[in-house]
Amino acid sequence: MKKFLLRLSIFLLILWALAMAADLLITRQFKKLESSPFANWNDIYRGDIQSDVLIMGSSRAYVQFNPRILDSMLHIDSYNLGMNGRAVESQIAKYHVYRHEGNAKPKLILYELYQSSLDTSNGYDRIQFAPYLHDPFLWKQIRKVDHFTWADAFLPCWRYRKYKRDIGEILRGTSFYERADQKVYKGFVDYDKPWDGQKFASLDTIHHAHHPLAIAEMKQFLEECREEGIPVVFVIAPFYIGATQKIDDLPGMYRLFHEIADPYGVPILDYTYHPLSYDTAYFYNASHLNRTGATLFTRQLAHDLDSLQWIPR
Repeated sequence: MKKFLLRLSIFLLILWALAMAADLLITRQFKKLESSPFANWNDIYRGDIQSDVLIMGSSRAYVQFNPRILDSMLHIDSYNLGMNGRAVESQIAKYHVYRHEGNAKPKLILYELYQSSLDTSNGYDRIQFAPYLHDPFLWKQIRKVDHFTWADAFLPCWRYRKYKRDIGEILRGTSFYERADQKVYKGFVDYDKPWDGQKFASLDTIHHAHHPLAIAEMKQFLEECREEGIPVVFVIAPFYIGATQKIDDLPGMYRLFHEIADPYGVPILDYTYHPLSYDTAYFYNASHLNRTGATLFTRQLAHDLDSLQWIPR
């Protein structure tokens, strides 16, 4: 019996060591990626982002708010924390990790908001958290959103078990995440794509999200910012006008935004009816501006922020 237990212990120890080695190798490869979303997380975990202005929101933030333009026009240091396919609770969790890792307290937050913002995340791009789940703070922030277990955080390789194909491609250097058009600058992804209105045309109605948990998360976040003296500005970026006209109860959506923002003194910059919104030449789909559109929009945003004297000096 003793001999069996000894052999079992040696076997488990070897298995653990191999799993640890594989875990370290896979994680190291993820942390070399310079593409979205991993470049963003790698910047956060280096803990050296010293930006005055943070941009938060969904993919409509990370492909439409260009830090290079904001920095050059306003003489600031901005950084884009936008998250593709992710709603409020994931966005705020990412901000909390950003602060926890010793990155700079922002002097201003620009929060992109629109029809899908006040929802709960559906697990999209869940792989982005896997390389960093060894961090208990991230795990606690995100586990309820994406249903990560204690084993994902503490057992080597366990968090990668659902991503075998992705890992194989990353190890071979053939991954989607290594495409040239996925390179980022301070969290911003510069997409130069032609208009594709196929999905938009297939929709009769676009529902605006108003999930109670998401609304509560946003209010709590604004309370935290108020307590820390961090101003927040909601920004409704351009949305193709044909899609805007399909949103159910558009006035109700705007009322909800003001019900959330007004008690905290959060101003709303609304570009819903900006001239860009009327021309598909500036979009690659109904909700995302292309490179030209994002450039023009960011310049307009910089001009307006400067004119309203909302930029920290």
